Amino acid sequence: MSYTLAKWALWLVAAAAIGCVAGWMLRGLKTPKRATEGPAPRKEDADQMASTARDELEQVERERARLRIELDECRATAAALRSAAASAAAAGVAGGSAVRSAPPTEDASERARLAAMVGDREATIGDLRARLWNQEAKIGELESLLAAHIAASAPPEPDLVAGEAALGEKVRFNDLTVIEGIGPKIADLLHANGHIRTWWELHHTDVAILRRLIDEAGSSAQLHDPSSWPQQAGLLARGQWHEFAALVDRLRGGTRGQ
Repeated sequence: MSYTLAKWALWLVAAAAIGCVAGWMLRGLKTPKRATEGPAPRKEDADQMASTARDELEQVERERARLRIELDECRATAAALRSAAASAAAAGVAGGSAVRSAPPTEDASERARLAAMVGDREATIGDLRARLWNQEAKIGELESLLAAHIAASAPPEPDLVAGEAALGEKVRFNDLTVIEGIGPKIADLLHANGHIRTWWELHHTDVAILRRLIDEAGSSAQLHDPSSWPQQAGLLARGQWHEFAALVDRLRGGTRGQ
């Protein structure tokens, strides 16, 4: 009898030892899995990333506008210097007969002065041309970066059926002619010269750029006022149909929505 009890006691001790070892091994297997699982992204982190992306987009837009202004100034200065150099060269040729009556030393001095002036102007024009190329390359890079930011931040396609019900007309996605003040010709102008093909792109286009596109199109287009187009386009892109209709009613009534 004592032998049987001792045998059962040994079996119980062995079973307990095996259970402890198995439990320790299972816990060791689960622990790495929990360690590799990172915390779920918080809403605050996502909002912070979105805010950072918006700040970068605004910086790119400001830098692009600054470079465009500098580019226009360089072009105007280069044109003025080119005209001055041509005038100086023409004056030297036209005044040749008058200069002939002057002493030879004065004639040579005047020609040298005019030649130096023309050389300086041409050197300045060459420097400005190089700056123009650099600025145009930078603007191209910034426009590509800006387009990528705009495309990434675009909202999902709005409910066009709801838009048709709210506006009382059929609405096609990204149809620029839905916007008050934009007809087929202006839409083609924005497509071809401004590379603006979507409501969201128009929403992110500076009004000064729109005015420049219209001015370059000629007198027939200069009657259009683009100041409300980005706002209208933003409402359309987000599917805010009733807000868009209210804004258009104010524009047609002669007052501009704030």
